[in-house]
Amino acid sequence: MVVNLRLYSRTGCHLCEDMLETLMAMDIAGQFHVQIVDIDADPSIQREFALRIPVLADAEGNQIICEQTLDHHAVVDYLITQAGT
Repeated sequence: MVVNLRLYSRTGCHLCEDMLETLMAMDIAGQFHVQIVDIDADPSIQREFALRIPVLADAEGNQIICEQTLDHHAVVDYLITQAGT
């Protein structure tokens, strides 16, 4: 089962690029797909996340998994929880 995740990001954000690179390098990378959302494309999303990016969330953006730095344990815990549903 592949779990969909959402990464709130912006072009040129080195922290965002680092989070995505580290996320994709995880041993479990084949278990999820990441949709990148450019916060600058939507003013309401930009207001919500401008000072928090990068933010990794569930596919709908309702549950924040981690922000600013990748929390490996939080990602694994989230994927385990989703695999059980």
